[in-house]
Amino acid sequence: MKKNILLFFCVLCISFNFNAQQKVKFHIDEMPDDTIYLARYFGERLYYADTAVAKNETVIFNKKELTQGVYALVCPGPKYFEFIMSDEDVEMSTKMSDFIGNMKVIKSENNKIFYEYITFLNDKKKTAQEYQASKQTEKLAALDKEVKAFQQKIVLQNKDKLGAKILAMSIDPILPENIKNNDTLKYRYFVDHYWDNIDVTDKRIVHSPVYHNKLSHFFKKMIPQHPDTICYHAHKLINQMDPNSDLFKYTVHFITYNYETSNIMGMDAVFVCMAQKYYCPANESGAFWLDSTKLVELCDKAYNLSPLLIGEKAPRIILADTSEKKWVDFYQNSKKYNLLVFWDPDCGHCKKEIPKLLRLYHDFKTMDVDLEIFAFGTNLENDDWRKFISDKNLDWINLSDFPEANENPRVYLYEKKVTDLKSLNFRKTYDIFSTPQVYLLDSEKKIIGKRLDALTLGKMVEHLENIEINYVRTLEEQDKKDTEERKKKEQKNESDH
Repeated sequence: MKKNILLFFCVLCISFNFNAQQKVKFHIDEMPDDTIYLARYFGERLYYADTAVAKNETVIFNKKELTQGVYALVCPGPKYFEFIMSDEDVEMSTKMSDFIGNMKVIKSENNKIFYEYITFLNDKKKTAQEYQASKQTEKLAALDKEVKAFQQKIVLQNKDKLGAKILAMSIDPILPENIKNNDTLKYRYFVDHYWDNIDVTDKRIVHSPVYHNKLSHFFKKMIPQHPDTICYHAHKLINQMDPNSDLFKYTVHFITYNYETSNIMGMDAVFVCMAQKYYCPANESGAFWLDSTKLVELCDKAYNLSPLLIGEKAPRIILADTSEKKWVDFYQNSKKYNLLVFWDPDCGHCKKEIPKLLRLYHDFKTMDVDLEIFAFGTNLENDDWRKFISDKNLDWINLSDFPEANENPRVYLYEKKVTDLKSLNFRKTYDIFSTPQVYLLDSEKKIIGKRLDALTLGKMVEHLENIEINYVRTLEEQDKKDTEERKKKEQKNESDH
């Protein structure tokens, strides 16, 4: 079982299936007369469920509102062990010195299954270690078959019980003999049959850490990290679940949040596809677990991001240069690549990145890379912007709006007709919540790269043009040094605490 406890004493705002009053009783030798906590899993974490006071090495919980799933009994230390709560009373006994080794299940068929399985595996683990130490490969193979046969037996004999369903989730699908030596076919089989032993129609499985681990492993490790692939498998899985259940809620939230916060370029497309299907679908109420304010915020974010995804045509914007007289439409540029840079002269990170991008820009020109940079100032006042451009000799195309255009937009929209509303609202159009923001476009103005720093941009252009740029190696070395310095600081902070 786990060595460390992660126990959040808070009440979940989720819906529960309530049982009739149940009696949960534990006798634990050497347990002090102290407060004992009952904790319930929701995904990978434990949450407070109930409290009782132990007396004479016995603690009893009588509660009507126990959700079915995996629980932990938390004793002083803290020390804890897990057990299964279903629709039956539970009575168990053990010792504080070794919960698992001394566990006896007096009442509860589900926990008899659970602990029979744990005891068997612990015993076979010791045997396996002995075989490994003496390199007895044939005996190890036979032991593996014995374990798998036991797993299948205990699950099949008790397939309708929650305990068996929870155990089944940890069992991998059995490979057919004819594909065992073909890595490609093995991989496809594992992906296609990954969920075979997991009853995703049973909403109780969300109250087990095993489900979280399987879910996380599948989406982070098993399938290719490509938005279309991820969305396909997400929909295929979620569509089997009760849309009013906490299992549905947990799965949708996990996938959505994981890719919303991903640092991998292009994964925001997964966030958008999840948001559009499960949070803000047309003519439907959306996610039942979010309040209206948060739901609106999430849907607005998805709406704003949808035209900015990899493969989409970048929104057209027409803005003025530093003279405030010449209006430039980057769509009129015929270069092979266009780089859109949104930056602020007062932004600390911009002050570091803009000179790097400028150096790359000059190297691109020297190496005949057909690329133009359109740099958009995002600050509302233009004096600092102009000064930075002059001081740093930014000789790419510098564009922005200016106070007069913002104060009298009708003049420029309808009288002079030099721009449009999306252009004057370019900060919203391009979802500029922080700077710098960098987009790489192809000749058709489709987005092929986003959220790029100078190093990533340089590597992308090297790959696209099959060239080598010396400055990119310099940036790599600097990035390596920065990473090492960051690790040293983190280690120092940890040691100080």
